[in-house]
Formats: sequence, structure tokens, C-alpha cells
Amino acid sequence: MIEMKKYTINIDTRAILNNYDENGNLCSIALEGKELYTLNGSPLSIVERSIEYYGNSLRGAIVGARGALGNIDMPPVMICGKLGIYWFPIKSIGRDDNIWLSVNHIKDYEPLDAKTVKVIFLDDSDIKVESSYSSFDRKVKNALKLKNILEIRASGEYITFNKGTENLIIRDPARKHYCFMTRKERRNKETLRRNRKR
Repeated sequence: MIEMKKYTINIDTRAILNNYDENGNLCSIALEGKELYTLNGSPLSIVERSIEYYGNSLRGAIVGARGALGNIDMPPVMICGKLGIYWFPIKSIGRDDNIWLSVNHIKDYEPLDAKTVKVIFLDDSDIKVESSYSSFDRKVKNALKLKNILEIRASGEYITFNKGTENLIIRDPARKHYCFMTRKERRNKETLRRNRKR
């Protein structure tokens, strides 16, 4: 493990885990790529500093998430919208045993027992998380929903449609005009845009 004094969550960071040093102080472990970093500060402080580094605040991220998703407990947060970094806590953010996960790096997850979930990352590494499957599943889905809502808002596109029809009216942010598009054309456009980001 590599010890770091200061750390900022980036696109390769997949989890911030809680840890205690030899003096009993709450610290963190960052899983980034194939590396493990030991960090000074709690998982909450690492998330807070990272959000501030990218120009927001944890409070602002929580308010924004609740504005998009409703008044939910333990909402996911946008660490950096430009880089598409969205994270969620496993437990209440003030608890010492809370950890944070990147929704971008989760490939799959499965229940091991009533209170434990195995989380499989894109590189096929895994960790065990103390959570019921239903609670974990809800948190992943909320994080993905937040990512989708905020990325659509940031693109400047506004979509309206008549129920029962296949036609959409979309505002093109680049050319600042409206156009008609079928749902199928819209899905194809979204797929192309996501593929370009990879």
C-alpha cells in the first residue's frame, strides 16, 4: 500500500474504505486502478475535499441530488459532473463505519447473506459490503438515476413529447434550436454519445 497525505477522487478511484491507524485514528483506504492508498482522514473528509477540489461542496451536492431525486435518505453525490464521477455512501455519511463507492466502476453485485453484498468491479476485483441486497440495489439505482438526470440537464437538451406518440421535441444546445426526433433516433444518439466518452 502507498501512503498519501492528500488525495483527490478521480475517474479511476472505485472506493474509499474506512480504516484505523495504529493509534486508533479513523483513516481511509482508496482503491484506485490496481493500487491501494492509505490516506489521512475519514472517508467523509476525502469525499468532501474531492467535491471541493472540483468546485462544489458536499452540502451543495446533497441538495442537488435531493432536488433531482426527491428527499431521500443517504443520497448519491456528484463528485465531478464534467468527468462523470458519481458516488454513493453505504451508511449514514457521519458514521465511522461508512464507506463510499463509485457507481461508474460497479459491474455487478450479489447477496452473500441477509446483511452482506459482494460488489464486483469492472476489473473483476470484488469487496464485501455490509448492506442488505435491496438497500444496496436502491443506492446503485439512485446513483445511476442522478447521473442520468444531471448529464441530461448539463447537455442543455430539453425533451418534450406527447404521450402515445413516438415523436420527441428536443432543444439542440449547440445550435440553439428545436428539432423533432423519434424515440429510436434519440436512443441511437445517446448510445453514440456514451461511446464517444469511453
